[in-house]
Amino acid sequence: MRSIFEAAVEASPESSRPPRARRRVASLAGLAVLLLAAACGNSSSGSSTGDTGSSSTVVAQAKAAVAKNRQGTDGALPTSAPKPKPGMNVWVISCLQAGEGCSTPAAGAKEAGEDIGWKMTVFDGKGRPDLYATGIRSAIADKADGIILDVIDCVAAKSALEEAHQAGVKIYAFYAFDCDDPLAGGGKPLFDAQLNFGSQPWAQYVEDVHARSAADYVIAKTNGQAKIIEFTEKDILVAQHLNKGFEKRIRDCSGCTIVKKVPFTLDDFVTGKLEGKAEAALTQNPQANVVYSPYDAALTLGISQAVVASGRNDDVLVTGNEGLSPNVGSVRDNKGQDLILGLSARWVGWAAVDGMNRLLQGQPQVDEGIGHQTLDREGPLPKSTTYYDGNIDADGNAKQDYEANFNKIWSGS
Repeated sequence: MRSIFEAAVEASPESSRPPRARRRVASLAGLAVLLLAAACGNSSSGSSTGDTGSSSTVVAQAKAAVAKNRQGTDGALPTSAPKPKPGMNVWVISCLQAGEGCSTPAAGAKEAGEDIGWKMTVFDGKGRPDLYATGIRSAIADKADGIILDVIDCVAAKSALEEAHQAGVKIYAFYAFDCDDPLAGGGKPLFDAQLNFGSQPWAQYVEDVHARSAADYVIAKTNGQAKIIEFTEKDILVAQHLNKGFEKRIRDCSGCTIVKKVPFTLDDFVTGKLEGKAEAALTQNPQANVVYSPYDAALTLGISQAVVASGRNDDVLVTGNEGLSPNVGSVRDNKGQDLILGLSARWVGWAAVDGMNRLLQGQPQVDEGIGHQTLDREGPLPKSTTYYDGNIDADGNAKQDYEANFNKIWSGS
């Protein structure tokens, strides 16, 4: 799972990039989609201080939250499902197949769909909104019954999605924001259904659960004395929500301060500028003891390298996110990353097929059981996979077999 947030690079001719940039583009991948149309909100580069909470109370709350998150928050798996109709024609529009964050859930969806007799087509959007639209229109021309959007927000392909609705094609999305999201301008929603987490919509989960969990880890690990370099981004909606949720929780910590906000863009990945920005921030803020990145790709594509090169690797707490293969390795080897907030991409792909099956049969969506888990060097890391694939036990083994469960409920047994 190379990143549910990193597959958002708009492709340009390969020959126009320097070798280093080409290597970076090859490693970019998805837990977020390029949203050229979504640049709402501001990300200043000043500092801010928490001022709303008693330090001891907030630290105690944060430590309790971290202890709970270490156990994992995956819920019960679905116990029933409508029997799938064979022969359904379903397209998966992947944000960027070159990246694990997009390709892993796409592969999971394709595998799951083919297991139940569906015709599955995966279209590579290559991080380009124009190709997202091409993929959607190709699905319409192929008389698809449904389209699964893999880390592609509504505003990135609005016109094509409207055409899909007119053609009667059902739209299901995951890791994506609909057009009614406030940060997208609050327009008319175009998704027929999407993957939510528990009883919470995706946006609320990102801010109030996932980003808050990162903030709680920071507060707990620094005993409420965090001096944070926060990397912020405006050209991806999910990054905006993550930064917003993180800052909201940090404000509860009276002893915590965001000493520097470092704005970055997707183009910084392509041009190799992110590492330089991280190096400058670390040099200019020697008091910082925390580096916050909204998603894993930003670490592997510059921030972690800067932390290691600074000589402060053991003095600065570096937060990560999804638990992609390279990031699990960085945590294990203590190379510029300390925290994983695991979120399983392959499971998401299987859950998307379950959700599409319910959508095509007019049935309500259900909680698919997907949560997250706090992982670091103090506890186990995944044993059977190189990436995070659902809650693990004390030995690093998966606690649940979601694939077997889906096959069971789809068979009616």
